[in-house]
Parts: sequence; structure tokens; C-alpha cells
Amino acid sequence: MRPVSVSLHAPASPRRPQPSRVIRTCAIFGLVLAAGVAIADDGDPDPTFSGDGKAWFAWPTTYEGADVIDVTTRAVATLSDGSIVTAGRFETIGPDRFQAGAVLKFTSNGIVDAAFGTGGWQLVHFEPQPIKEDVIGVFPSSNNTLLVVGYVESMSAPYERPALTRLLANGALDTTFGVGGRIVIGSQPFGGGAGMHFRTAIQAPDGKILLAGYCTNCGHGGFEDFMALRVNANGIVDGSFGNAGWVSFGRTDIDDHYLPESATSIAVDTQGRVVLGGYAESFDDQDHQQHPLLVRTTPNGQLDSGFGGTGYVDINLPGSFAIAAIAIDAYNDGIIVAASITNTQGVTPGSLLMRTRRDGSQDTNFGSGGLVVLQLEEGVNITALAIRRDRRITAAGWIDPNGSDTRDFFAARTHFNGVLDATFDGNGVNRYPFGFATNAENVPAAMVLSGERPVIAGLLTNPAPNPSEFASGVLRLQSDLIFEDGLD
Repeated sequence: MRPVSVSLHAPASPRRPQPSRVIRTCAIFGLVLAAGVAIADDGDPDPTFSGDGKAWFAWPTTYEGADVIDVTTRAVATLSDGSIVTAGRFETIGPDRFQAGAVLKFTSNGIVDAAFGTGGWQLVHFEPQPIKEDVIGVFPSSNNTLLVVGYVESMSAPYERPALTRLLANGALDTTFGVGGRIVIGSQPFGGGAGMHFRTAIQAPDGKILLAGYCTNCGHGGFEDFMALRVNANGIVDGSFGNAGWVSFGRTDIDDHYLPESATSIAVDTQGRVVLGGYAESFDDQDHQQHPLLVRTTPNGQLDSGFGGTGYVDINLPGSFAIAAIAIDAYNDGIIVAASITNTQGVTPGSLLMRTRRDGSQDTNFGSGGLVVLQLEEGVNITALAIRRDRRITAAGWIDPNGSDTRDFFAARTHFNGVLDATFDGNGVNRYPFGFATNAENVPAAMVLSGERPVIAGLLTNPAPNPSEFASGVLRLQSDLIFEDGLD
């Protein structure tokens, strides 16, 4: 793909002053992507993975006599032997309908691992009699086991209870973990009316697990507030973090109205500080315009006043944007942010990359005036970020090609200073069709680096609005740093 130029246009939206540091960005127009000639294999699909760098597994359309009505792919992990695991939700309909977690495993060469679960996949239940459960994270654990993280849903507060299970290498429950291989966390410090909603999870460098999202009625009014929970690797809540393992942060506007604020991404820097990324809305905005918001805590879960003066940093962009992904630059603890257009009619979908310094100020030397604009063809949406050891930044998501209802996997790479990396497919951007179905919707959700090779996972479906086929797709790209993990 050889885009020549792009620009991002979104209508201005007035904002009330907020009680935190504000990054002022006056213009986000005119980024030029110079055309180039592909000169290297770096960034191309890795032919040692499934022959063409792409592998997928089509989920069954029925299960135990019930129709499968939805499958998601939300998380990906790589193991020490190079194998790849994806995780998400599996839902059926009928008298015995249920919603459970679904874990799938590929070998390092892109073949579904028949030795795992039932022919390569395994349903995950956090409770012996599951009704409605979901998975938002999967992580390598000790002794070749897998830690699967999600929640159990209910119709009343707390609405979602965080849950974990651990699987052996063959997909069976590790019964030495929790109770019979499962842990459901039923306690929280915010009172009986508090409601929890989890959107993302990560594994910190020390092996601890953090879940993030938003809570309601957690002491900051009834609207959504940033919320996070930290759990030790053994599944026990880390009581040294925040309030009995939990944190929740809420603010008011100048009229003393609480603001709806929700976390959608989370990262941990080299000092153990926790960074939450998401968005805030105004109390009375009927259009639900959003603006990107970062919050940083100390390692023990207190607001970090060294970040924006309050622990909050509002990123002021014209229009409606929300943070879709964040990543930490280990060299200087700078935060790479991907913000995407939201809730805006008549505007081509697009994403921005930017960097905040460790104190929360915007790095205006990044990209063009502090921004890298990705708005190509009929739309782009970045959903995941990763930073290599040489500080080059990979962004992954979907692209909507011109004249087509298809969405394809998409990736872009920049140097540490935000300049698109011409060694990545010749101009820094690339599109990856999967060929799963005609006019398929191929939407990546997660990315990890395996020996510095990007591994991107997401959901493949036949055309909307009522898809009837669901597949989990994995793309592995080549890299000029492939010897990092010693597997090649």
C-alpha cells in the first residue's frame, strides 16, 4: 500500500477547563507520507508461520446442540517455545445458552495445536456452572502454564466480578491454582452498590496482573470512573495496591458535576508506576464527545502528582477522541498513545500517535508537531501498540480499503521520534488481507512481540451486520531483530 498524503479532520468541540494539566494541540493537519519502494522483507508476513504469515481457526457454528452466535478474540500471548495463544468469548443461544471464555493455541509454525484442549481450543469456565463469563487477557505463567483473566457477569451490582483460571500446557485446568484451578474475586472496598466493568488486562514485568475499566457508585457519584485492580501471580488480590488491591479515581467539572471517565488501556513503566489510558466526557454533553485522558499512579496505587501535577493529563484535541492503546518507552518512561476518532458522524475514521514525557507534558518533537496522523483510504483504527528494544514503535489495527466493505489487518511503524520507518514495507505502513471470506471483517484486537516479531491477533467474520462465521486470526510479521529470543 502506497498512500501519498493524509489529513485528519474532526469538528471542534468546546471543553470545560478540567482540574488537571491539559496538553494543548492546536492543529493536526497536513502529515505527508512519502511514497517509497519496498526494499526489504521487514514488516512482511513471516513465511515460516503457516506458509504466508497468517493463520486462522474457524470456530464451530454449533456446540452441544446449540447455535454459536458470537465469538470474540481479545487477547494474545506467546510462549517460550514460540507457540501463540489467543483468548476471547464464546457464546451460544438456546435453552441451555451460556457465554464462556475461549482459548486457542497455535504452534510456532502456525498450525493449530491438536494437543491442546479439544483439537486446539478450550472453553474456559470461571465457575463450575457458567452462565455469562468473558475473557480479556491471557498470559504465560510458571511451568508452561497459562493464566487466563476475565470476569463473571451478573444482573446486579457488582455486575462483573474479576476471575482467573490457570491452564496446563494441554489446556486442562491446573487444579493447584485457586479452588480446582479457578479464582473468582468477590470482594471490593467500595460498598454493596458499586458496579464493576472490566475492559483490559496486562501482566506487569513482576508477573502481577492488572485489570482496568470503570466503576460506578465507587465514591465519585454514579457516573463511570477509572478503576483498576492488581492481583498477584497466584491469583490473590495484592493488598499493597491502592485500597485493598483496588483503585478508583473520579473528578468534577467547574460546576461540581462528576465526569464520566473510563479506562480502556493500561501499562506499567520501569519504575512500577501504573498508567491508565481512556477517555472523559462532559456531564451534560448529549453528543457524548470524548477526550483522551491519562492517569498515572505510584507503584502502590496512589495518584502520582509528578504526572501533570495531579496524576491526570487531559489531551485536548479538536473533536471526539479516545485512547485505544498505550505503550511505555522503556528508555525514558515516555508514554506512546494511540487515540482514535469516536462518536463523530461524517468523518473518515482515523487514529493519532503521540508521546507524553514522563512528567505528562506532550513531546512536540514527536512526529509532525507532536502527532503522527494515520487516516488512510476509507478509515483506519489503531487498537494495539508495541515498542521494540531499538525504540521503534509498531501500531496495529484495521484499515477499510477504498471501494470495499472489507476491513483488513493494518500495521504501521515509526522510529522513536515518530517519523514513519521506510524500512517497514518501504513507507512505514502495510495492509494484510486474510482471505477468510468475501468482504470479511478482519479486526485485530491485540499484539505482542515474539523475538521482536509483531504477532497480531483478532477476529475474522463474514460480512456484517449479522455475521454467522467466526474465526480467530493471527498474523506474524518478519523482523530484522528476529534473533532476540533465540528461537530462529
